[in-house]
Amino acid sequence: MREFRLDVTETTPEFDVCVIGGGMAGYCAALAAAREGARTVIIQDRPVFGGCGSTEMRVPFSGAGSHNPAANETGIILELLTEERAHSPHSPGYGMVNAGWDLLLYDKARREPNLTTLLNTHARNVVMDGNAISAVIAVQLGTEKVWEVRARVFIEATGDGAIGAAAGVPFRIGQEVRSEYGESMAPDEPWDWTLGSSLVFRARDEGRPVDFVPPEWAVVYPDEESLSHRGHGQFEGGYWWIEVGFPHETIRDNEEIRDELLAHLYGVWDHIKNRCTHRQTAANWALDWVGMLPAKRESRRFIGAHVLTQTQIAERELFPDRVAYGGWIIDDHTKGGIVHRDQKPSFDGTEETHFLVAPYSVPLRSLYAANVSNLLFAGRVMSASRLAFNSLRVQRTLAVVGQAAGSAAALCSQKGCTPAEFAGGDIHTLQQSLLRQDCYIPRVRNEDSADVARQARVTASSTFSLVAQPAEDGVSLTEGAAQVLPLSEWPQQFRVYLRNTGDSGVALSATLHRADDIWDLGALDSEPCAALEFILPAGYTGPVVADAGDADLGLGLYWLKVEAAEGVLWLMQTEPLPGLTAARREQGRWVHSPSTFSSWRPLAADVLPESRCYEPGNIINGVGRPEQWTNVWLSEGDAPQCVRLELPAPVELDRIQIAWGLNFNRSYFQMPALMRAPECARDYRIEVETSCHGRQVWAEVSGNYQRLRIHERPADFAGAIREVIITVEVTNGAPRVEIDEIRAHAVS
Repeated sequence: MREFRLDVTETTPEFDVCVIGGGMAGYCAALAAAREGARTVIIQDRPVFGGCGSTEMRVPFSGAGSHNPAANETGIILELLTEERAHSPHSPGYGMVNAGWDLLLYDKARREPNLTTLLNTHARNVVMDGNAISAVIAVQLGTEKVWEVRARVFIEATGDGAIGAAAGVPFRIGQEVRSEYGESMAPDEPWDWTLGSSLVFRARDEGRPVDFVPPEWAVVYPDEESLSHRGHGQFEGGYWWIEVGFPHETIRDNEEIRDELLAHLYGVWDHIKNRCTHRQTAANWALDWVGMLPAKRESRRFIGAHVLTQTQIAERELFPDRVAYGGWIIDDHTKGGIVHRDQKPSFDGTEETHFLVAPYSVPLRSLYAANVSNLLFAGRVMSASRLAFNSLRVQRTLAVVGQAAGSAAALCSQKGCTPAEFAGGDIHTLQQSLLRQDCYIPRVRNEDSADVARQARVTASSTFSLVAQPAEDGVSLTEGAAQVLPLSEWPQQFRVYLRNTGDSGVALSATLHRADDIWDLGALDSEPCAALEFILPAGYTGPVVADAGDADLGLGLYWLKVEAAEGVLWLMQTEPLPGLTAARREQGRWVHSPSTFSSWRPLAADVLPESRCYEPGNIINGVGRPEQWTNVWLSEGDAPQCVRLELPAPVELDRIQIAWGLNFNRSYFQMPALMRAPECARDYRIEVETSCHGRQVWAEVSGNYQRLRIHERPADFAGAIREVIITVEVTNGAPRVEIDEIRAHAVS
């Protein structure tokens, strides 16, 4: 008889970068590294990319923008989600991911010339050379090949951290004590349990009654009390709260967790179909798909060069080596998950508002090992305390962290250095590279010396000034509310749009507070820089004004805070203009308004004379989205509109790059089927004026829906350029043209 053994049968040439794990963090890391010129391989143990977001688990994509206005992630993850939404016939939500997403990720990887993929391949061990990894050993079961994959830099993105652990990187499972990092939310005693895993389902309306008989092993939920705190009125796409963790160990007991999750999932569906007080609404619905692979939330967390903590994210520390950002809530779940039916699935007995955090920076030092010189982290294994991890763990945040890790790995390979050897200049190079990829890093500006647009004189066919357009609905001033206003100069009057439902007039007290950025809620509790008063007649709906006074406090962002008044409604704004964020007072705390997971519409307010905060010069100010200013050009009216960049001197260009305006308030859950962002230019033309050949067409585009567009130098183009003219013929539906950034890169 022949002896059969799985031994190394395939040895790869040395890659620049090897990524282990193909969830959204690892996938974005691999794509970023490859696009930065590194020969990259990604090892994925599943047949598809996407991890929790793939069709195997179908968890929708959340991030900083779910809990903060104007905070949605850009970069590779936005490119991918924009493509998916433009072609998906399904609404976003749990269970709604379809095969088009898997194929999109597969296609993007196949098209990348510097990227090699090893699917259905499980990396199980490492080969060490001193304190560095020289190779990983991976088994491809379908082919019975055992790969020895060699690379200069490795990225651990497996989620569970098996490769990093095999390389000897220290890790932690569970919660630290308060004394370890001085975190105010940490407990006095540690614990080793983790957030649970979930299974979701997808149901379909069959147009006729469909019976459901549960398997005998399904958990019984006999009445509404048995599913208290767990809303199930919408049942098309399953629920995140079908979650099981403690007392199971997330990695070791994964199979048992799946079995228990299935018992609860079928029990919940049995309740909906046969026992719920509203079961008639589900009479025609049937299960179309049930997840069989638990979507994990938490397992190992590595202890890297720096451990990011709750204190640092709450204080929004601006790390010198910051390369990404987060902003999801510090989101802990009930210890037993769905097993503890008497408790809410999260924030049981606490107020969710106490766990909100504004967008904060993530340092590169939290993305690499201190004791393994050539290993970076991407995904939930990154170096963070458990409280910080609870904010970092969602897919859109992990995707931008992954893109940062991939870009860092490419730079390490190019320079022949380790992540720990990055000096200040290297950090600056990495940050500038990420900005060029349309990533956002808090308080980091475009300083690319090759971008000659930064010194251009910019003019536009028209410019919109801030004018409020009130809606019918609004926010009650029961506890007070506030609105950020970007002021291009000190006004004569402030104007708000209110509704008084009372029988008597009201004198409303208001104050102004200088804001550091559009998320600076702390400024609302600071000393005011001016006081105002609005007189509101009884039964009146409309604008009221207050004199600004003689003080000239200069341009910038200001909160206009109106104090509490019973029976008064501050009307919302119909249009989500960039750079305008609102807040309301709730249980003694300031929170962004109207609420989390909303479209984040601002309150109707403006100034007289009108603030010119959307000038064309914004597109070259170094920041490609609202932050400490609006940072966008808006046209006065609909397309066609144009902008013109007069360069300081004629120069040869190798590419022109545009970041179209975007409603950064629009999270994935507000992106319907077949959506194309209205703010993006659909049809546009780039022309250039040359010294010798006059005006020439650089690029002409129709049918666009992506935010970031890079147009390389045409093959037959010759001549130095002195002006760039961009004309938008048609948008995808917005009433005006929006551009966040234009770059013009000189030939090196």
